[in-house]
Amino acid sequence: MLKKIDLIFLKSGIYKADYVYIYSDFTTFFKHNKKNHKNSVKFFLNLFIKKGITCVVPAFSYNTNGNFIVEKTKSKVGFLANFVMNNFKYERSEHPLFSFVSIGKNKKIVKNIGKSAFGNDCVHSRLYKQKAVFLNLFRPLKKGNTLVHHIEQKNKAKYRFDKKFSTKVIKNKKFVGKNFKAYVRKFMHRKEDAFTFRKIYKDLLKKDFVFRDKIQGSNIFIYGYDDLYNYLNKTYEKDKFIFINK
Repeated sequence: MLKKIDLIFLKSGIYKADYVYIYSDFTTFFKHNKKNHKNSVKFFLNLFIKKGITCVVPAFSYNTNGNFIVEKTKSKVGFLANFVMNNFKYERSEHPLFSFVSIGKNKKIVKNIGKSAFGNDCVHSRLYKQKAVFLNLFRPLKKGNTLVHHIEQKNKAKYRFDKKFSTKVIKNKKFVGKNFKAYVRKFMHRKEDAFTFRKIYKDLLKKDFVFRDKIQGSNIFIYGYDDLYNYLNKTYEKDKFIFINK
């Protein structure tokens, strides 16, 4: 399967990127690739690392209180981030709710981020105009993309606000700070304010910057970071409720 993935990546042009932001479902990956799991994942990541491409992976821990220890606190969003932290030299951003791990040539891009998870100096803003692409490896595109929340904050969406959290951030056994923020819903129990990607999903699939292929019925999506950024921004400007159920 890994050779098939490599061929798909070659066809898509992903190897021309400097950064790859990876969304993944490794339950599906392991279903299709039943050999040594550890070596398989290393081989997959090295498809990028050996070409000088930096990989960025969500490592969200959602720590709203207590301590967030950059080197030790586990990611709660799947397999890959924790695997990276256990098997590669990496950098991890300091945000206690929405951190990222990165490996490769320019892994320091996630260091010393701003305190707002989706604000001006967040990982999402740093990747813009940096020859980045998104890779959805067996993770459905229709589930959405957290870049939406950066676009919402950039455009000051009225149904969200930048909330502070008391979590203490510890790095290299030193206190980094607290009062990191996230752009959260004002009314958590209002269904009409809940996030949705369904309003744009079908239109997004038609865009020429979205590459799609399959392995044994499981989808792989590859799409330009800047292309999606600009598309989401223009879409929001036309309809300020495009990303919620309202």
